[in-house]
Amino acid sequence: MQENVSLKNKNTFKIGGKAKYYIEVSSKEELKKVLALNLPFFVLGEGSNVLVSDNGFNGIVIKLNFKDILIKDNTIQVGAGLLLRDLVLKAKELNLGGIEWAIGIPGTIGGALFGNAGVPNFTIGNMVKQVKVLEKNKVKTFKKQDCLFNYRDSIFKKNKDLIILSALLEFKGHFNEELVKKFFKKRKSIKGYSIGSIFKNGENYYAGKLIDDCGLKGKQVGDAIISYENANWIINLGNASSKDIEDLILIAKTKVKEKFNIDLVEEIRRLG
Repeated sequence: MQENVSLKNKNTFKIGGKAKYYIEVSSKEELKKVLALNLPFFVLGEGSNVLVSDNGFNGIVIKLNFKDILIKDNTIQVGAGLLLRDLVLKAKELNLGGIEWAIGIPGTIGGALFGNAGVPNFTIGNMVKQVKVLEKNKVKTFKKQDCLFNYRDSIFKKNKDLIILSALLEFKGHFNEELVKKFFKKRKSIKGYSIGSIFKNGENYYAGKLIDDCGLKGKQVGDAIISYENANWIINLGNASSKDIEDLILIAKTKVKEKFNIDLVEEIRRLG
């Protein structure tokens, strides 16, 4: 276990202070020992949907190195720490379809399940057969219906005692190379650092369009800017603070509420 570890290079925003403790674990036994310390903890994947405070985190940040892959017919059991893009490459190798949409999404399997990551018409939750979790020192198996998957939501988001260990995913059809190209093309390359969409879309609106309609594309605070490519992204141009990001989030919420009487709902997590 390391002490006073900078979290800046452990999230895709490249923002944040230090964790009092930081540890990478490679087994359930190691994880149980860390949790037995009974300190505040935060399980961090690639940090692609997390805003880390400049003040850091006064507890243990845990990174799971569970990357095992077990293949049986059209299912793959995969560890929570495996990167989504690595799963896509494995599916390509096995000629299994259904995960092509994830090619451009940063993050781990665990993080994807936590927030039910996806793109229009595709989510990781749709592929789940079961998820193994650690809850208060006991390993439990959740069936798909137990996971309460919804738009950018799951039971794992509601209950911090549930730590995702692995998932059994079901694939359908053959791997589609053209779909990969299509989804990869949609993930525009950007200058600077981002954690993806800040706000959830609503039933009758796209958050990015509302923010754009308020004239906020290019709005800048410090070294943070609302993206010209997608107004639902905030970009760290290099030296943004978490306060710069928070200020832009508040501006977007305030302007959209004033103009459309809609309360934007965040989909990101905060650490610290």
